[in-house]
Amino acid sequence: MASKTVAEKVRAALNDLLTVVDENMIITLDAKIGTIYIGGQRAEPSRLANLKSEAEFLLNSDLWNILYETPKELAQRAIFVNGETLDDLKKGRSMLYVLSSQKRILDILKSYVPPVIPKTSTGQIKSDIM
Repeated sequence: MASKTVAEKVRAALNDLLTVVDENMIITLDAKIGTIYIGGQRAEPSRLANLKSEAEFLLNSDLWNILYETPKELAQRAIFVNGETLDDLKKGRSMLYVLSSQKRILDILKSYVPPVIPKTSTGQIKSDIM
């Protein structure tokens, strides 16, 4: 049995420290065309409508305020009150970055506008299929 090289051991140790990212849950926005992608795929309008409702509910909840304000206060304390080293500043800024990223995701979802489905004067959905 061959022994592991140092690089393999380092890579294995690093992988043990990192959590696996689910690529299917990464959200991105193409602001030029106003398209939201989840997992690299254009998100379906029905899924986005559901996520929009969830984002609006979460942003208006007491739980969101607690989840947002508590780490923000801890980060500010780490930076301005208890901070003694550059590492303290980095730790606080990292916490604020995570909060900002989470808020941005919710804001993207909250601002989603579903496509308008054309209807006839009688209220029926127009169909291009004849």
